[in-house]
Amino acid sequence: MATLCFNAFNRSAWFGVEPALQAQIDGAAAAGFTLFGPDVFSLAGAPDGPAADPGALADAAGAVASRLDGHGMRCYEIAALMVGDDETDAVTQARTIAALAQVLRPDWILTNVVAPVDDPLVARLSRCADIVGESGARLAVEYLPWTPVAGARAALEVATRTGLDRVKVLLDVWHHFRGPDTWDDLDAVPLDAVAYLQFSDALPMATDDLMAETIGRRVFPGEGEFDLDGWCAHVRAKGFDGVVSVEVLNDGLRDLDPAEFAKRAFTAASRYWK
Repeated sequence: MATLCFNAFNRSAWFGVEPALQAQIDGAAAAGFTLFGPDVFSLAGAPDGPAADPGALADAAGAVASRLDGHGMRCYEIAALMVGDDETDAVTQARTIAALAQVLRPDWILTNVVAPVDDPLVARLSRCADIVGESGARLAVEYLPWTPVAGARAALEVATRTGLDRVKVLLDVWHHFRGPDTWDDLDAVPLDAVAYLQFSDALPMATDDLMAETIGRRVFPGEGEFDLDGWCAHVRAKGFDGVVSVEVLNDGLRDLDPAEFAKRAFTAASRYWK
């Protein structure tokens, strides 16, 4: 039986909204979640990323950690580390995230590879993994259909080249159905290479803008068009019984009361995983 994590990114400061992390934690706890996934933009309280003041970041992380602890919850994932061609930028991000992780103690840092995969990119990712690893966290590579790492096999290759002891693959149901992957591609990722899952559903495509679709038109599991039963069956066939992060990103749900949003997310996802 999988464990559900509440992914808080739908109310991220990245969207220019008030993240209301404390209210989201309260709502997630009331709904039944035991794990929580914040993002660096919300922890920094700024849509452009972490603030320069490390003390302010530590205070924000400490407040989240305290609220989670009060509910008997813990942080499981933090989004996101973006690794591209710029070594300095990637290392700066990794150090900031590592500082947050020292306080929040997540298992995983969601990581996107946004440059072609070559030896320098792998070395850069490896350096970031080492920096983050000092906090006890590891990198979970999320494949995105519009990036050089577009599917599960590509993410597996990156993780394997970097070292599966430090980097694994994040399987996201939205990216499976909206990307190039087939069932064979999903099946090709062995259980020992899987970090965790991200779970949602989606409305039929309204445009060919994948970015707009993924951040604005996801819905609660069972309310869209994905073959979620099929996807879950393929993942379970690997022997997976780990953590499922419920990540519903929807423009129309962004201002929904956090407690109501979390309750609907938990109820919908539980039909597939409890």
